Amino acid sequence: MNFNKNRLLLLSSSFLCVAVLLLQACSIAKETNRDKLCGNWVSVNGEPDVVIFREGNVYKVTVFRRAGITRTLRPETFLLKEENGNLFINTGFRIDIAYNEATDVLTFSPHGDYTRVGVKK
Repeated sequence: MNFNKNRLLLLSSSFLCVAVLLLQACSIAKETNRDKLCGNWVSVNGEPDVVIFREGNVYKVTVFRRAGITRTLRPETFLLKEENGNLFINTGFRIDIAYNEATDVLTFSPHGDYTRVGVKK
């Protein structure tokens, strides 16, 4: 086969396009079904309890913390975000969240594991 400069350029650009399409297909991360996360969660390490709920099209995480001299419970709510298949909340610091569906356990990095209170929907 005789390849002139134009054919070689066309062939190499075709290979480049295919490679870009394959890379893009591989980089599309599977989104987590956040409806499975909704509910009340309690820490196995004594950290504050959390509630995950849906409000419209967004999911939120409410953390119940004891604050002040009287140590009264004070809720703080954050948006549950997903980036490249990774769940997290931004409290001023990024806190990553992983969900193990088989054991129904949430892991908040660095706060440890949380188990669901009550029955899973």
